[in-house]
Amino acid sequence: MTSEEYFRQKISGLKHEEARRAERPDIPSPEAVKTIHVCGVCGKAMAPLAGLLVAKGYRVTGSDNTFAPPMADVIRELGIAEKPFAAENVAEADLIIVGNALGPDNVEAVAARELGTPYISVAEALSLFVMGDQERIVVAGTHGKTTTTGLLLKLFINAGVQPSFLVGGVVQGENTAYATTDGKSFIIEGDEYDTAYFDKRPKFLHYDAKYLIVTSLELDHTDIYRDEEDYFTAFRYLVEEMSEDSTVFLCADNDAIKLRSHCKGKVISYGFSEDADLRVSCGESDPASQVLNFRLFGKELGELKTPLTGEYNFLNVACALGVAIENGLEMESLRKTISKFTGMKKRQELLADCSEKGIELIDDYAHHPTAVQATLAGMRKRYPKGQNRILAIFEPRSNSSRRKSFESDYPASFEDADLAILKVPPFRHNDLEADFMDSEKVCEMIKQLGVPAVRFETNQEILNYLKTELQDRDIMITMSNGHFDHIQEELIEQMSLTRV
Repeated sequence: MTSEEYFRQKISGLKHEEARRAERPDIPSPEAVKTIHVCGVCGKAMAPLAGLLVAKGYRVTGSDNTFAPPMADVIRELGIAEKPFAAENVAEADLIIVGNALGPDNVEAVAARELGTPYISVAEALSLFVMGDQERIVVAGTHGKTTTTGLLLKLFINAGVQPSFLVGGVVQGENTAYATTDGKSFIIEGDEYDTAYFDKRPKFLHYDAKYLIVTSLELDHTDIYRDEEDYFTAFRYLVEEMSEDSTVFLCADNDAIKLRSHCKGKVISYGFSEDADLRVSCGESDPASQVLNFRLFGKELGELKTPLTGEYNFLNVACALGVAIENGLEMESLRKTISKFTGMKKRQELLADCSEKGIELIDDYAHHPTAVQATLAGMRKRYPKGQNRILAIFEPRSNSSRRKSFESDYPASFEDADLAILKVPPFRHNDLEADFMDSEKVCEMIKQLGVPAVRFETNQEILNYLKTELQDRDIMITMSNGHFDHIQEELIEQMSLTRV
């Protein structure tokens, strides 16, 4: 069974199945397209895509139901008018791009089908209209994709190689998540979430990777993957469909290594494991940096320093380093870049502090139980118990994190926290009561492990609690894959913190 056949089966039984299976018009050649309309243009992948298309010379229009920062700022800089969804928006387009957050009943999706205008997904648009003949370097896996992709592009740029790129975040200290160049390579984060309402294949299957990293394999996105086998199958198809002259980097320390037997091309394993082809080990550390030692196929590469913390980040460094070496980049340049790479915005990002009281506010993207655990473990090493309290302020916002499937896994994730503060997850139109997380139960389970835990319905309740609970030398870390209803800004204002 092909990947297209496998994932097409997932449409069966879904709402509007007939519309999802509708035959699409042929996709025109890039040369035949002048005007492209982006449905859902203010999405975190959609706005950068619009920017890439404008840079390629296309006239781009867009629409969405809301326009909010930071992506609204990108749209305005591109000169794209902010329009609500409406059928007339797509009337003059040669091609329509439909974001994967939109269903077949969206007014513009309906209009596209009725007009017979070609419509495609974000992943198809990137592959066909943006990447062109560039070699694709794809970073996939359950955890660590954004940080690894960000480090990779910095390694290439600082080595004098100018890649095109699209990453689901922004490097700390910079302000862009995308660029298009005439360089040989296109670096992209390979998401395993499904492509569009009409295409249930994961996005990364569209990218035709020449170099691939799989950072980890652990069940996620339980709203679209029924179990671990279904999740693994998506990655199996990814490596099986790569060419024989491709190179795949697989983490030897987790289930990603199980993909080795399905790879046609060159495989390089990496990790702390003694069997890893690219082995990483930790040397001395201080509060500002960690020394890492690397050995590639038995050859010592020497010491590198990184300001990143946590073993998961050291693995991110390892695979990015391996891809850079495989692409012929000079070691001295790589060493220098790694020593200065502090990470991505919203990944252990220090937002504000009160230096007189030793209080810090850190923001992180963690939402999967494993990511929460790894993030807090890394924070614990940086802020030792007895010297600082770690206050983990967590919002289960993603489709997966709000479900019961992770309910029993979350409590142990907070073992390195001194206090867990949970926000009750929002109940949305696509949630089922029987499958919805019981946040009160999670809170009680955390307490049973010896970690104080509280839960609140609103940001203001959390803020009111912290006004009486916050102590000197406390480290607050907000964790959510969304904006957490902008609680970070409220904390800075109401706790009299100073932005860094």
